[in-house]
Formats: sequence, structure tokens, C-alpha cells
Amino acid sequence: MFDVGTVTLWLQENPDWIAIGLFAAAFVESFALIGVVIPGVVLVGVISGLAASTDLTILEVVLIAYIASFLADSSSFLIGRSISKKIDRIWPFNSHPSWLKQGRSFFMKYGTLGLFFGKFIGPIRPLMPITAGSLEMNTKKFIFIDLFSSFLWALLYTVPGYLGGKTLLAVLEGEISNSFVISGIALLIAVILIFIIVKARKVSNND
Repeated sequence: MFDVGTVTLWLQENPDWIAIGLFAAAFVESFALIGVVIPGVVLVGVISGLAASTDLTILEVVLIAYIASFLADSSSFLIGRSISKKIDRIWPFNSHPSWLKQGRSFFMKYGTLGLFFGKFIGPIRPLMPITAGSLEMNTKKFIFIDLFSSFLWALLYTVPGYLGGKTLLAVLEGEISNSFVISGIALLIAVILIFIIVKARKVSNND
């Protein structure tokens, strides 16, 4: 069983690996199907918080998650295109046909809009790129949408954790006034995140 706490503890003891850990967590969360099993999005937030205690800037943290997520989505998309004719017969889709059916149904109903919002829906996120690839979506259109959605996803899932980590450090160091400013920014971003997730889930529930 995957243990987030164990990974977090190890990274706390090995801060030089935090950047690699963040990249891996963001990649796993977005890569086809693995994100359904491993709670990568939790790790992304936690590791972003740990990154606040290192030399990594907030821009570097966002870029690491962004690149990892985009690469994972692109890889999934290409896999979907390469096995489009036999995807139904390949594990794990042959064992869980409902996964592919769910992804196809969501994509067919909402198209590019579904691809964008699907990025923010946990159960759908790992399925959308491979589904889009298997349905032979135009590659340039996919890349254009994913470049934007991956950046927004990285921004929303790393910044609150990073600022939260900075807030904790500020409190521990006695910089109370600065911590209030950082907390306000983190709260604002968290509200935006919740808003997008709620909107995305409404789209999913209407499917």
C-alpha cells in the first residue's frame, strides 16, 4: 500500500531530493491510470510545502510540477494513439472496461472543454489524455489545451502548499506580520482552486 507519510518523512530527511520528488509526484498524478491508484495530488501539495524550506523559489516549484504534468499527459496521449485499435484488449482496460468507457463518454460529450476541466477532476484526470489519444484527437489541439491546463493545474496545486510552508516558517521565526500577508495570498489561491474543482465536478456530474 502506498504511504504518503513515509515518502514525506524521507524527503524531510533528504531535502536534496525534494525537487525530484515533486517532479515524480506531479508526473505520477497525471500519467495514465497511475494517478487513480497513487494519491499524487496529495504528494504534490505536501512536497510543495517542504520545498518552502529549501532554496527552491515558488517559480521553480511551479515549473517543476508544470513540466512533469505536461510530459505525463503528452506521454499518455501518445500511448493512446499508438494502441487506439487494441486499447480495449490491453490491461488494465480489459479488466476495468468502465474506466475507458467513462473517459470516452466524458470526452465525447464535452470535447475540448472536457479535456480542460478533466485536468481538475481526480478520477478523470489520468484517463483524459490516453482517451483523447485513442480517439485520435488532433495532436496540435491537444498540446495547445494541455499546455494551458497543465500550467494552471501546477499553479493551483503547488502555490498554496508552498505559501503554507513559508507561512509556517515565518511563524516559527517570529515574522508574524509577514505570515499574515502570505496566509492571505494562500487563502485566495485556495479559494480559486476550490472554485475550479467545484466547477469541474459539476461538469463531471452532468455527464
